[in-house]
Parts: sequence; C-alpha cells; structure tokens
Amino acid sequence: MEEPAISTDQTDLRPAAPAAPETAPRAPWASAISMAEAGLLTDVGIVFDLAWIYVPILGTAFMPLIPAPFAILYLRRGARITLFAACVGGFLMTVLVGPHYGWRLTLEAIIGMTIGWAMQRRWSPTLAITLGLFVDATVAYVAAFGAVYALGLPLRDLYLELRNMLVSVGWLLDTSATLLNLKASWLSVRPFFAAVAHFSLAYWIPMFYLYVVAIAAPLVVLYYSVASTTAFALGHDVRPFPSPWLWRAARVVGVILSPLSWLARLLWRLVTAPLWGPFWLARALGRRRRQRRLRGELAAAESRAPQGRLPAPPTPSEQRIASGAPCDGPQLEAAGSGREAGE
Repeated sequence: MEEPAISTDQTDLRPAAPAAPETAPRAPWASAISMAEAGLLTDVGIVFDLAWIYVPILGTAFMPLIPAPFAILYLRRGARITLFAACVGGFLMTVLVGPHYGWRLTLEAIIGMTIGWAMQRRWSPTLAITLGLFVDATVAYVAAFGAVYALGLPLRDLYLELRNMLVSVGWLLDTSATLLNLKASWLSVRPFFAAVAHFSLAYWIPMFYLYVVAIAAPLVVLYYSVASTTAFALGHDVRPFPSPWLWRAARVVGVILSPLSWLARLLWRLVTAPLWGPFWLARALGRRRRQRRLRGELAAAESRAPQGRLPAPPTPSEQRIASGAPCDGPQLEAAGSGREAGE
C-alpha cells in the first residue's frame, strides 16, 4: 500500500491581516508666512524696547508702543504664534540686555496679546483696559513679592515704597493747595486723607496691590490706545480708542487756536530779541571783517601781478564784494581760494 505524498507547498492559508490605512502627513503647527510675520513684529517690539532703554529722555515715548506689534500679531495669526513670539522676544532681550528686561518684554507681549484678544471680540475699551490692567498689576504684584523672597531682600522695602508714595502725594496736595489759595479746603479734607493713609499702612500688603494698579493704569491706557489705533489704521475691525470724532474735535480746536499759537511765537521772538541781538551783532561784525580782509588780499594780489599779464576776470563773488553787497562767509572764502588758484 503506497503512502500519500507529503506536499512541500508552504503557502500560508491563513487570512491576510488588513492593510493599515494610509495617514495624511501631519500639518505643521505654524506656516512659514506666520513665522516670518511673527519674527518681523517681534523685531519691531525689541527695537522699541531697546530705544526705550538706551535713548535718553525721548526713549520714554517708545514705551507705549511695545505691546502694539504683539496685539497686531494676535489679530492676524492667533494665540499660538503670539505666545511663541513673546517667548522668543523675552529670550533675545535676556541675551542682549539682561533677564530683568527679558521678562519685562515678555510681560508686555502678553499684555499686547490680551489687548488683541479683547479687540478681536470687540469688547468695549473699558473692559479691554480693565483686563490688561488686571494682567499687568497681578504679574507685577506677584513679581515684587517673589523677588523679595527669592533674593532675600527685606520685606520692609515694599512697605517703605508704599509709605514714600503716600508722603509724596500728601506733600503734592499740600503744596498745590497753598499755591492755589485753597488751604482752608485742604485742611477740611486732610483728616480723611490721613485716615486713608493710616489704613493703607496698617493693611499694606493688600493695599500694595492698589498701589501697583494706580501706577499701571495710565500706562495700560496708553497701551490700548496705541494698539487699537494701529489696528484700526491697518484695516482690522476693531474699536479705535480714542474715537475718531475725538481726533476730529482736536483738529478743529487746533485750527481755532492756530492764531494764538502764531501770536505766542511772535511774542517769544520779541521777548528773546535782546538775547539774540548780541549774537547777530557779532555775526555781522565778523562778516564785515572778513570782507575787508578779502578786499585787501585781492588788492595785494593785483599789485603783485606782472605788467604784461592781465589779471583774471573777477568772479561773481568778487563783483558782489566790490559793489559792497552783503556776502556770506563761505562765498568770501570761495572767492579767495579761486583767486589764489588763478595766481
């Protein structure tokens, strides 16, 4: 009896596993144009911050401009790109100037992003400024106490800062009342001010937050004003602050006051005329002295000229000198140099 042949076919008869579905390539979290725009606006913010640090006196005018590029970036590219730009800007400022300026630029960038978020949702200027003020004051308050504990500084320094502010405000009110002849009115409200000052010093830790809010409020108003006006000028659908009618009213007031401005300039010139008189006199005497010296040099050069050689024709400057017309110093020197070159 023959045995059955053993098959050598090794084909796997099990069902094949289903093929994995093809996945689409993962989209990048930021496009190239977004990164380029973020880099450009971050550079603008860094330039404004460096101008504020290094330009004397006039550098303060650049301070309200710093959050505006980040607010515009949020309106155009969203929160992710703006946060990335804020971190990069803070890192660059830390490398260029120092960590203090680095974290400050990051804070101002976050304030700009907050303002952009509020403008995108068309919040009223009051709510937007309140939100920006809350972010700015809260971060500054926490940073002040954090720096005291991290660096081992005495906590009394913050207390003394608040106390000095209250003393300065009291002195300012007292001096203003004296100058404006309102001493009696000031003495009637002075006990209330003293009670508020004593209460602030007794509970100075929470009152220090109000102190930070009072300092940051004007700056945040300027932040929002510059950012909203810039966004409105670039075509974004935001509420400009101040309103356009206010700018038109300011322009009308400027036109009305222009005659007064001209009169003020005229009075200024009349008042300062005695100060400029000696300067103008010295300038006229110096011009006349140069004219005499040049006439003498021209006469000496003509007397030394050979008999057979005709002197060179006079230049227009020499003709003006000979006629006695007024001539500036550069023209006199040019005439003298031309005559020497001709000789």
